Amino acid sequence: MAKKTPEQLAQEFEGRKAKGLAKGGAAYWPNIIANSVLKLTQQRAEITPESLIEMIEREAPTLEITVRSGAAEAVARLKQAVAKGS
Repeated sequence: MAKKTPEQLAQEFEGRKAKGLAKGGAAYWPNIIANSVLKLTQQRAEITPESLIEMIEREAPTLEITVRSGAAEAVARLKQAVAKGS
């Protein structure tokens, strides 16, 4: 069996790391949507998919990287739900 180069090992590690972040973040998306609904309710704002997406996208850059991937998952699922409803 051929030995892997340091570049190949680094590439594999980055791939595993990205996969792990995506799996970890996927667990956060329901909480992110729920927190956004609570914040909009507190502000007495109308709760629509568009307002939820806007709030999540606005707050995502300030989140920890794992939670940020959950925010991206939440936005994707909201957009998918809107598309199915049209």
